[in-house]
Amino acid sequence: MNTDDFRRLIGACSEVAEMFPDGAVFIGGIAVYLHAINHDTTKSLAETTHDADFYISLADMGDLRDIEELTPNRQLSKHQMFKHSFEFDIYTERHSSLSVPYDAVAANSVVYDRMRVAALEELLVLKLRAYEDRFGTVKGEKDARDLMRIALVAHQLGFAAPRAAQYLGDEDIAALRRVERSSTAAELAGGNAQQAKQLRQQFAAFVTAIQASLQCGESVAPTTSATADKKSGLGR
Repeated sequence: MNTDDFRRLIGACSEVAEMFPDGAVFIGGIAVYLHAINHDTTKSLAETTHDADFYISLADMGDLRDIEELTPNRQLSKHQMFKHSFEFDIYTERHSSLSVPYDAVAANSVVYDRMRVAALEELLVLKLRAYEDRFGTVKGEKDARDLMRIALVAHQLGFAAPRAAQYLGDEDIAALRRVERSSTAAELAGGNAQQAKQLRQQFAAFVTAIQASLQCGESVAPTTSATADKKSGLGR
């Protein structure tokens, strides 16, 4: 996507954020981009996206229906809309099949330029589900890069591993290790072998911390939403 088109997409996202400043939380690739672009050590690694996804409260979804034309996708438990020609996937509190309940995503969310986005811990789980669903595809390769970006931002900001680990299992750790062994670090480093090695080491340490938390069974405060069983990931 060219720069002008991406600015238009960001503008469309900003309009959604202005309508629902507390109830709409961006997830997926747009959330990873906003985390990466807003921190000096990862700014150069930020990657644009062609569309956007957000999680929305049940109350705000009712208002959104009155404002925008929404198309249900019952198979994937989401709705879709087009705003300024950009596609948005919308996941609704209590109605979506995402792995992390809306309450947890909203409670831990952060804000960049008035746009509310999922925190790294919840975003990691959602993006990992997308990677597992789309492994072996072009979108899956983008998911792998986004997983590594999340780890690199976490290296700077810190990461509450138990918050993510409560939704994960051994197969998820195996998927993260697969990203570690892949060419993803080299892709992000632009072929710079030394930088790729450093990125891979940081990602490996990140995965090890999550694995240790999972094995220790560290607890976190329970959420009040529906169960957080492993389900599907997010669309983008």
